[in-house]
Amino acid sequence: MLMQKITFEDYKNAVRAKFEIEKEGVYFNFLTPPSQANLRNLCWERFKSNSNADDLSTFSSFFEFDFNPEKRNHFREQTDKFRPIGSFLRGAKDPANQFAVELAAVLVDFQPRPFKKYREMGIVKVGNPVTAPKIPLAFATLENDEGKEEKNENEKVEEEDKFEGSLIAQKRFNFIQNFKPKISDNFKKKVKFIILGVFIVFGLGFIISRYAFPKKQCMQWSNDHYEKVDCDLSANGLIPFTIEPFDEIKFELKKVTVCDTTTCFKNGKPIIWYAKTGDAADFFNTHGIHPENEKALRPVTQYIFNKYKKPCSSK
Repeated sequence: MLMQKITFEDYKNAVRAKFEIEKEGVYFNFLTPPSQANLRNLCWERFKSNSNADDLSTFSSFFEFDFNPEKRNHFREQTDKFRPIGSFLRGAKDPANQFAVELAAVLVDFQPRPFKKYREMGIVKVGNPVTAPKIPLAFATLENDEGKEEKNENEKVEEEDKFEGSLIAQKRFNFIQNFKPKISDNFKKKVKFIILGVFIVFGLGFIISRYAFPKKQCMQWSNDHYEKVDCDLSANGLIPFTIEPFDEIKFELKKVTVCDTTTCFKNGKPIIWYAKTGDAADFFNTHGIHPENEKALRPVTQYIFNKYKKPCSSK
């Protein structure tokens, strides 16, 4: 059985085979299609937390500067350098720079890499595909350079149009995917501000109406004292009693019962007021107007006390 050593061509075929697997995986957004911008972004994702010495050496050899996670803007300027890598992965053209293949291996996470480690696996049978450890490889038959050069111009144009169309579709997809969270976040913020604004407006309205324009209060006489009532009761005709605006001083007026033991004077001055009602007299705790007959209340005298007092009830 004829045997042969692993060649760089085998390595390139294996990397392309891994690309066919990865473009259906978690990084399909970067690899479908493998445009320059998509590969640039995937490269950043691969290297931003990559400490593998071989990978970092591949990076510096290809770009001619070391990877620096703090210089992303400088890295963005290297977009055009990914053109040969995209052509290589699509099988359109092999890159002249060997390190472009090595970088492609990093992007599709091909193992083992670089080519030196891949070659150290040993030798393979002629005609059989090379199988990398734990990675199924399906080698695609590549056209030789003469066949590629003989492609007619129409096929090339059609191929480029398809690629451009898929590139535009991918850009639209990436734009929508990136724009959705922004719309969602902005919408949530606007809703929060609207809700907060509504609460503030209603809160201020309540405070202003409560303190700057307090609700009008009324009162009515109820047998022997005043009670606070709703002013609307009078307008609606719901009660037969007279409703009047609330008066803090007048509200303290109360009718009292005067008997033999009632104290009507203090330091020689009356502390009880009265108004006659027919053959009797009504007594109150302060001066004012009689709520029932609107007579002015007068300070009680000893004569009025003796004449209209009632016997104290015994318990």
